Parts: sequence; C-alpha cells; structure tokens
Amino acid sequence: MANGISKKAELKETMVYPEKEVAYRLLGALVAAAIMICLILTAMTIRDKILSQQFNKMMQVVYQFSAKHGMQVEDIIVEGNRRTSYEELVQALNLSDNESILGVDIAKLQSQIEQLTWVRKCVVKRSFFPNNILVNIEERKVKAIWQYEGRFYPVDSEGNVIEVEDYEPDAPILFLSGDGAPHHLEALLKVLETDAEFASRVKGAMFVSGRRWNLILDYANGVVIKLPEQNFDKAYQKIALLEKRNGIFKRKLTSVDLRYDNKMVIELNDSVDGLMLKR
Repeated sequence: MANGISKKAELKETMVYPEKEVAYRLLGALVAAAIMICLILTAMTIRDKILSQQFNKMMQVVYQFSAKHGMQVEDIIVEGNRRTSYEELVQALNLSDNESILGVDIAKLQSQIEQLTWVRKCVVKRSFFPNNILVNIEERKVKAIWQYEGRFYPVDSEGNVIEVEDYEPDAPILFLSGDGAPHHLEALLKVLETDAEFASRVKGAMFVSGRRWNLILDYANGVVIKLPEQNFDKAYQKIALLEKRNGIFKRKLTSVDLRYDNKMVIELNDSVDGLMLKR
C-alpha cells in the first residue's frame, strides 16, 4: 500500500501543468521561427550575391559588345579649368582605350576629379553621338595668401588651404598671417564685404592669439586696426564710417585700437604715445 502511494507522488511531481506546457511550446515555436528566418535571409543573401555576380558578368559582355560596335568613349571635353591641367584630368578619369560609354561610372569619375587640388566641384555627363565625356569644373577661388612656417599658401573663400608648390596671384590679394587664420577667413570676408570700399584698403590680416584680428591698411605708414574678439563686425563698420566722414587715416597714424567698449586708442607716429578719443 505504501509503495502505491509513493508511485502516485512521483507521478504527481513529474506532471507538466497546462500553463507551462503552452509557454514551452510558444518559446520553442519562436526559436524555430528565428532559426528559419536566419536560414532564409542567409539563402537570400547568397542568392543575391550569385545573381549580382552573374549580372555584372552579363553587363561586362554588353559593354564590350557596345564598345566594339561604335559605343566607345571617343573624347573628353573639359570646361572651366584654368589651373587644373588636362593631363591631370585624364589621369584622374583613368579611362582605358576603347572604354564603353555605357559602362562609364559617372559618379565615380566625378568623385575622382573632385579629389584634384584646384577642383571645388564638377559635373560629369555622357554625350552620345558623338560619344564624348563632358566635364564641367568649378575651381577654387583664391581669396588670400597665408604665410605659415616660411611658406605661402593660397586660401579659398571657404578657408581651405590649397596645397600647391607655386602660386602667382592674378591681382592684389589679402595677405594672412597667424595660426588658424584660414579657418576664420570666411567670417572675416563676410565682415569686410559690409563696406567694400574700405575693404579695398585692407592689404593684410593677422589672426592674433587664436582669438581676434588685426587689419593692416595699405596707407603709406601701414596703419594697424586692432579689432575686438567679440562683435568685431560692428567695430569694423564704425571705423569705416569714421574714415568716410572724417578721413582719419589721412593723418599720421600707426594704429587704431578698437578693443574697448567706450573708447578707441589712436597711436600717432609723431611721438604721441596714446591719444584717447571718446566715441
């Protein structure tokens, strides 16, 4: 009798309740579904790769066939290049002889050309009948010359330093000095443009202590204008207006300090050390 009771107890302990059985089955189904999805995705990836390879092989045959039957690149026509040589462009394009015009990767060619030193951006197009590649280039516009570690570098309007060995400016150009000057040139140019007439007298700009500008004017004595770190646009506009109204730079000045809120300090070169003028 006791033996029969113990067997019933063992059976009761090993029973699986309906709630747990449902949970186990649901978990098993989810795991099986996840494995199935992974297998399907893997199979699709392998299939797509094989199809892609087959497709690329087929297109290569098409390109070769088209090139043999009059659809090869015959010429490269370039517009807008003044400082970028045709030889540099041909090397950047890297097109082989009898290249099929259908197989030319326009986006890739465009990217390769924009890696050239003087190229700011370009547009590449196909031209069928005749089969030419058209390249329209916008080159960088030099706005200043930066002196750094004994060398002189052209700098474009966006503050990019153009790494070239030799550069001959076409006209008088702004001379930059000071560490980090090119990175702040764009902001300075915007301020100078607010009074273009006065800006034409600015021949140099020194970036001081990585914080502010000194402007050097092209007057005989090379007057220095010390601009403040903050709101230097307002200081520039005030000094430009003062020059228009009073012609202060016709006097024997060596520097005008605009770094103070309620005054400016003018230094004369006739031994007057500091003349304080109230605004």
